[in-house]
Amino acid sequence: MEAIASEAASGTSSAREAARRLGLPPSPDRNILRRILQLYPYKLQSCHELLPVDTAQREAFANDVNNHNCRIWATSNPREYTQKPLHSLKVTAWCGFTGSFIIGSFFFETQCPVNGWITETVNAQRYLTLLRETAVPCLIQRGQISNVTFMQDGATSHTANPVKAFLIQTFGEDRIVSRRCRYPWPPDLTLADFWLWGYLKSHVYLSGPSSLSELKDAIRREVSSIHPDMLHSAVA
Repeated sequence: MEAIASEAASGTSSAREAARRLGLPPSPDRNILRRILQLYPYKLQSCHELLPVDTAQREAFANDVNNHNCRIWATSNPREYTQKPLHSLKVTAWCGFTGSFIIGSFFFETQCPVNGWITETVNAQRYLTLLRETAVPCLIQRGQISNVTFMQDGATSHTANPVKAFLIQTFGEDRIVSRRCRYPWPPDLTLADFWLWGYLKSHVYLSGPSSLSELKDAIRREVSSIHPDMLHSAVA
């Protein structure tokens, strides 16, 4: 009986296994655990063991374990818990690329004196500011402003009237592929949507960034490592 109690308290034996070894049905066994041994069920927080040799794919698959029906019997609640953020780390990044070079990454954020850099939502004014003050000057500096056809997805901020007017003024109507323009295009079939963002997400989290600063550094690092051959393959 003492061995059964020790195994139950340490989580090395299940209640069903203890009942089987004692030759009892499950219900009387649980009564013994409660009334005689003064043990009570507590939920066990469990996860798969990950070894250094595990690949990134293994880690992704082993991230969570269904422990809804898993309990540990003990005389008192161990109150063990693991703190996890409610949401994964996120930043709002923008990149533009052609078949030979990439512009970015740029982040939509504002600096707060107390909390540092804070991620901002993308509205029409912020997107227009990015295009006017950052993206287009980069194209002009590279001497490519007259050679580029500008493609974007159908986000509301991308198709607002002030943004549309600026794009037409900069590129002309014949070199814009976007919703609400002369050459409409399915909003989720842009090169960034079906290649770049998925590629970056599959790489930037491999290093396990633990802060927004580390996440942004990982994004910058992966963007800068993209070879022109990859860009050419995506555009061709």
